[in-house]
Amino acid sequence: MMKQEQKSVQQAIVFYDGTCGFCQASVQFVLRHNKKENLHFAALQSELGLQLTSTAVTKSKAPLPDSMLFYEEGNLYMESDAALRIARHLRFPFFLLTYGRIIPRFVRDTVYRMIARNRYLIAGRDQACLLPTPQQRNRFLA
Repeated sequence: MMKQEQKSVQQAIVFYDGTCGFCQASVQFVLRHNKKENLHFAALQSELGLQLTSTAVTKSKAPLPDSMLFYEEGNLYMESDAALRIARHLRFPFFLLTYGRIIPRFVRDTVYRMIARNRYLIAGRDQACLLPTPQQRNRFLA
């Protein structure tokens, strides 16, 4: 997790690789199972994605992964921490994945990195971002 001071953004935001088929499928999964509709989405390549992640990189001096990130309550979460935080917002039974935090982070992150490293092989690469339905459009930022 990276502490992030960014008071202007209040929503919980899932940042995803807009050119990754696996990431786009993950976003579709979250859209279907986030019944409270309290999660918003933005591509890492978007202006908002670049703004928040560049601020986090400057503060942490560590490179950010190029897969999924999660921004919530002023904090930017990466890798398995991001996935587990997102799971908290999903309906039953998927929110039960949050109990995965009992697994040591180095194990979770190793598995996450292995999937992230191979995500283009798993689902391919798209040249365009996914198109949300009219009902979902207000949950996509920038």
